Amino acid sequence: MTPADCGDNHKKSSGQRVVMLEVPEAWFDDPSDGNLHQRLYASILSALAELDVVIRPVWLPRGADLAPRDTRGYDLVLSYHSYGTADSRLLRCKESYIPPYYTMDDMGYACFSRLSRHPDEFSSEIARQDPAVAGTYVRQLAERLRRENCSKYSQPPFGENTLQGYVFVPLQVQSDPVSQKVPLQISQALEAIVSAASARGLRTIIKRHPRCKSATMTKLLQQLEKKPDVDISTASVHALMANAECVVGANSGVLFEALIQGKPVISYGASEFAQITQAVTSYEDLFDAVSAPQPIDREHREKFIYWYLEKHCIKAGDVLGIKTKIEKSLKHSSSRNAHNETGNTLYKLQLRFHSLKSKIKRRIF
Repeated sequence: MTPADCGDNHKKSSGQRVVMLEVPEAWFDDPSDGNLHQRLYASILSALAELDVVIRPVWLPRGADLAPRDTRGYDLVLSYHSYGTADSRLLRCKESYIPPYYTMDDMGYACFSRLSRHPDEFSSEIARQDPAVAGTYVRQLAERLRRENCSKYSQPPFGENTLQGYVFVPLQVQSDPVSQKVPLQISQALEAIVSAASARGLRTIIKRHPRCKSATMTKLLQQLEKKPDVDISTASVHALMANAECVVGANSGVLFEALIQGKPVISYGASEFAQITQAVTSYEDLFDAVSAPQPIDREHREKFIYWYLEKHCIKAGDVLGIKTKIEKSLKHSSSRNAHNETGNTLYKLQLRFHSLKSKIKRRIF
């Protein structure tokens, strides 16, 4: 091979597709789930290698969730931890509620996803799931999660819970973008929950999110803890879910865990799984729901959980499943534009700008 031939070998051939791949290096270093993110990206790279595409990597800083993802010049953009306008040439990846599952969606994650915004698009697919298969799957999953004390975030040792007669309220980080899809103020929502629970003769046990550092939340919880029927707990979510009369929250992932455990769940924020909760949007409806939780449609719930995890999500190490998702998006791609270095530079600048903007906003507010 001549030097010229060697050089040509490194160029994009006319038939090769180009994939922009955001690399979330900051997430790889996370002590709680960095290894899982690394495993996901190892699988993505393996899948892309099998698809024989040209990869254009771009390093992703934290806080760039809302940065525009311009897909012009690419057959596909694989984004991480982002949300925004739908695009057939865009797959947005994000860890789901249960490890090692991830979502790959064209609109975003959690309450920003297509499943959350357009649930009817998936109704028939969910309904087709075998109820016996789904039921067995959910029961086995629930048992495993309890046995391993497994949750998205590390939990303290799961001891026996002898408490009875309470409502469990798992909180979330109030600065999390998903809080944008919560129509109720947390202080008033907690007052409604505590009042309704007390009227039933129940206590309210609240668990703060392990990554919440809000001074406002600290003050709010200190005030609530003065009430005789309110407890602030740091116990494992599995211990707290075990004997709860119901689990109430906005759109926390712990609500999804409670659904797996068969608990009545009341939600007051948009989410992918809202359709299998008792969803409310006002303080009055929240009070009424805690006062009298609706019966559970167990079959629909189990079908949804099974479909969501095994059909909708992908696992971090599932190269074939990831390849199938990417291949499906590539088939719908109509882009054959030449790769544009100027566009690539602008893409990186947009990520950095939105990351910086997010950092400044967090420091001010």
